[in-house]
Amino acid sequence: MFSGVTVSCFLLSYLIVLAMEASRFFGKLPGRNLLLMCMLAAGFLAHSLFLIDQFTSRDSGNTQLLANWFQWSVLAAWGLALAYLVLTVRNANGAFGLFLVPLILALIGLGLLQRDSVPFNAETTVSVWRVIHGVSLLVGTMFICFGAAFGIMYLIQSWRLKNKRKSRSPLRLPTLEFLQSMNRLSLCATAVALTVGFLSGVILNASQGGQIAWFSSGILTTGALFVWSLVASTIELAARGSLGGRRSAYLVLANFVFLLLVLGIVLFSSHGQQERVAEFTEPLLNQLSAQEVGS
Repeated sequence: MFSGVTVSCFLLSYLIVLAMEASRFFGKLPGRNLLLMCMLAAGFLAHSLFLIDQFTSRDSGNTQLLANWFQWSVLAAWGLALAYLVLTVRNANGAFGLFLVPLILALIGLGLLQRDSVPFNAETTVSVWRVIHGVSLLVGTMFICFGAAFGIMYLIQSWRLKNKRKSRSPLRLPTLEFLQSMNRLSLCATAVALTVGFLSGVILNASQGGQIAWFSSGILTTGALFVWSLVASTIELAARGSLGGRRSAYLVLANFVFLLLVLGIVLFSSHGQQERVAEFTEPLLNQLSAQEVGS
C-alpha cells in the first residue's frame, strides 16, 4: 500500500531533527522550533506509513505482527518517536531530542542490521501468546530507553542547578520534579511490562513443546532483566535516602545497561527463531546419517 516509503525517508528526517536540536548550542535561530516540528512530524508520518505497509503488505513476506527483529526494532523506535513528538508539542523549547533521537536512530540502526534475520517461528496454536510476549517486551524496552533519556536529563539538570549554570546554558530542560516523575513512571511501567513478557514467554514455551528450556540463553537473560526490573522498581518505591531523584536516575540507567547486555545476547541467539536451529542442525544430522549408512 505504501511501498514507496522506505527507511531512508524517516531516517533522514530524524537526522535533520537531531542536527536542529544540536544547533541549540549555537544560540537562538529564527523559525527553528517550527521547522523542527515540521521535520519531526514528516519523519513520524513516514515512519508510521512504513510500519503500516510492513504489517499489511504481503510483498514484505511477513504474515504476522512483529515477524522478525527488524520490525520489532523499528516499531520500538516509532514508540520513542511518538513520545518525543508529544513532548515537543507540549514544550517546543525543550531539548528532548538531544537525548531521545539518538536512541531512536540506534533502534533503527539495530533494525537495519537485523533486516535479513530469520523470522520468528509462527504457530497458530500459540499466536496470541506470541503477540503478548513480543508486545510486552517491546513496551518494556521502550520505557527503559525512555527512562534512560530522562535519567541523563535529570543528572545534567541536577548538576547545572548545583553549580548554578542553568542561566548560562542554551539548553532548556524540564524541572527536576518532572524528570523524577518520568523516571519513576519508567521504572514501574518497565516492571509491569517485563512481568507480562516473562510470564507469557514461559506459557509460550510450555505450549510449544510441553517443556520449558529454563537454561536457554533467551529465557535466562530475559528472566534476569525481569528480576532486576522488579528489584529496581521496589527500591524506588520503598527506599528512602539522601539520593532522592538521583537514585531514580541511576536505576533507570542501570536498567538501560542491563537491556543492552540482554539484547546483545538474545539477538545473536536463536531466541524465538526455531528455523535458525533447524538450518544448522539438519545438514549436520543428514551428514551423520550418511556416514552411518556408508559404514
